[in-house]
Amino acid sequence: MSRVTEPLWKTIFAGIFLCVFQFAVQASEVQIQNLDFTRLSGGRLQLQLEMDGPAPALRVFHTDNPARIALDFSGVKSGLSKKKFPINLDAADSVYVAESGGRLRVVINLISSVPYETSTEGNKVFVTLAGAAQAEAPVVRQETSIVATAAQQARSDVIAQFLPEQGIKGLDFRRGPRGEGRILISLSEPNTMVNTREVGGKVEIYFVNTRLPERLSKRYDVSEFATPVRSFDAVSSRQETKITVDLQSPLYEYSQFQSEGMLTVEFRPLTQAEKDVIDSQKDRYTGDRLSLNFQDIEIRSVITLLSEFTGQNVVAGDEVTGRITLKLDDVPWDEALDFIMMTKGLEKYQTGNVTLIAPVGKIKEYKKKQRETEVVVAQMEPLRTEYIEINYARAESFRNLLNGLDTGLFGTCGIGQQGTNVGAMQSGAGQANVQSGAGNINLRAAGSRKSVLSDEFLTSKDDEFALLSPRGTAVVDSRTNTLIVRETASRMEEIRKLIAKLDVPVRQVMIESRIVIASNTFARDLGVRFGVAKAAQVGSGKTFAVGGRGTEGDISGAAQVSDLLVDLSATNPYGALAMTLARGADYVLNLEISALQDEGRAELLSNPRVMTSDRCQAKIRQGFEVPFQAFSANQGANIQFKQAELELDVTPQITPSGTIQMALLITKNEPDFARAIQGTPPIVTRELETNVQVMDGETVVLGGVFESAQTNLDNKIPFFSDIPGIGFLFRRNEQSDEKTELLIFVTPKIVHENLSGAN
Repeated sequence: MSRVTEPLWKTIFAGIFLCVFQFAVQASEVQIQNLDFTRLSGGRLQLQLEMDGPAPALRVFHTDNPARIALDFSGVKSGLSKKKFPINLDAADSVYVAESGGRLRVVINLISSVPYETSTEGNKVFVTLAGAAQAEAPVVRQETSIVATAAQQARSDVIAQFLPEQGIKGLDFRRGPRGEGRILISLSEPNTMVNTREVGGKVEIYFVNTRLPERLSKRYDVSEFATPVRSFDAVSSRQETKITVDLQSPLYEYSQFQSEGMLTVEFRPLTQAEKDVIDSQKDRYTGDRLSLNFQDIEIRSVITLLSEFTGQNVVAGDEVTGRITLKLDDVPWDEALDFIMMTKGLEKYQTGNVTLIAPVGKIKEYKKKQRETEVVVAQMEPLRTEYIEINYARAESFRNLLNGLDTGLFGTCGIGQQGTNVGAMQSGAGQANVQSGAGNINLRAAGSRKSVLSDEFLTSKDDEFALLSPRGTAVVDSRTNTLIVRETASRMEEIRKLIAKLDVPVRQVMIESRIVIASNTFARDLGVRFGVAKAAQVGSGKTFAVGGRGTEGDISGAAQVSDLLVDLSATNPYGALAMTLARGADYVLNLEISALQDEGRAELLSNPRVMTSDRCQAKIRQGFEVPFQAFSANQGANIQFKQAELELDVTPQITPSGTIQMALLITKNEPDFARAIQGTPPIVTRELETNVQVMDGETVVLGGVFESAQTNLDNKIPFFSDIPGIGFLFRRNEQSDEKTELLIFVTPKIVHENLSGAN
């Protein structure tokens, strides 16, 4: 009995031992728990792999084309949440982690080959990449092998299920009649899947599940052909062949076509103008280019090939069925997918990095059901109340925004002001309006537009644009400028983000204007008058006189006869010279020369300035009102007033580029008492209205008016004024020259915040 049962006990014991051993082996497996990277001094980048146990020995190798560093760990598993980790720092592009057959591979994808170091400390493995300044120039090898990562191998295995292995029989290069460079590739099968893309100024041509003979795997130097192609490298991996084309310059255009097993990739030289035209005409398809040639293949297989080849996540519903025949040469993969879906009545919906493919209408039904579900969930979600303090704007403005209404200037032009909001400035093909004195120069411009919104309108609601749900409400406490919102938790989070983004201080602008009025006047008046008379004796009266007017005076004790023969004296002269030219017997000849000359220069400067917030209207004015008497049939004579003021009215807008656009109205009106009519002076008007855009801190001349008046007047007696030598006694000359210039300057300055107190 014991002899029979002994082998049975041995078998049971061996089984228990194997189970315990296997459990111990599994318990001793190490996992990667964390992957991190940091920058070190000298521009170096260090990647750190942290494990939950002692780090095992690793095997490291790298490739130059493509530039990669691979680390192999035996008996290590991945405990990371994903496989691919983007880096995009210095020479490192991304890290890919994959496990297969009890082995873990960590692949560091590089932008270019750089020196590196590896080290192990306890449960951590460090990979340190040298900086760009320490990296040596990459060495081009004649034969380079591509080490496929586990993800690439898995992708190639999937593609191999649908596409049989192909081969390349020959490679050649020819020059076209117009300087084209043509790479001729002889294929063993016409349905070879080809993909082309531009990377870093080079063109890469991929052949899926295609082998390249060892004798063809090398570098081809074709620079002597004088084409856009300098050289191309042909390398092969387990299930992929890649040809990398190095170009002479970026002025080229390439295309590919396949015929009877011969693939031709042509590079045509371009001028700069042709290159600009081609770049401007690029369509919306940006995917890598590929070539497909299949006869009666299942549509699901084609979609799987495209998704695996391009690395896109694609989900196809059960309704996606049918077969298709296609031959595509040098077509972007996203364009190929669109045409395939078009022929089978399919459509796609993309969210994140996943694309859903289904018959037309199915996605619409899915989205409709999803929205209905979201509505039901939102109706059942509880409401909560929050009190949000508004710092820089009016709480009423945010209430209007949540209700789907326009807020105009968003309440930045003064808290507590109700009703009037200044609208946006309208700039365009306008005119400026400059008025000076009695004459007007019409340069009329489109000024700022004002809109008046009543408070009843502001409290309405537009459900189409409202940010509040149908159950949500928003009210305002004007005393504390607080917004009281009652809404669901999800909507409340969006409202808080909106207020945090928009409730910010508005920048301010200081606008300074200078109005300069410069005048230069000159006036000269020369004239004479003389008369002749005969008197009997002194004090006995006149017995004879020639002239028409005058008064008697006494010159040297004799009676002066001032009756004038010629009266062409200056008006209100500043000086005069009187003399007796001849005196004999009872005859006296008197002469008086008078002169007047005025010269004046004047400059009047007005300098109004005002500060306001961005897109808020500001106005400053100074002056007085001039009374004048008016008559009406009902009231009779009454006193009215006319304003004569210096005024600056401006609405600035700061553009994203830092310039300042302004709608300006500048007025300089003043009474002219020298031209008063019955004691009432006229109003001299100087006004400018325009739209202008100025850089921050720059001064610009908005406009100006220049007036010049010159007169030369001669008063003379005919015939006598033309007698040589004595003609001046019968002539008066009056000259005047007046010049007046009006110039208007403006200087806007953005008032920057003082950040010294923030430290």
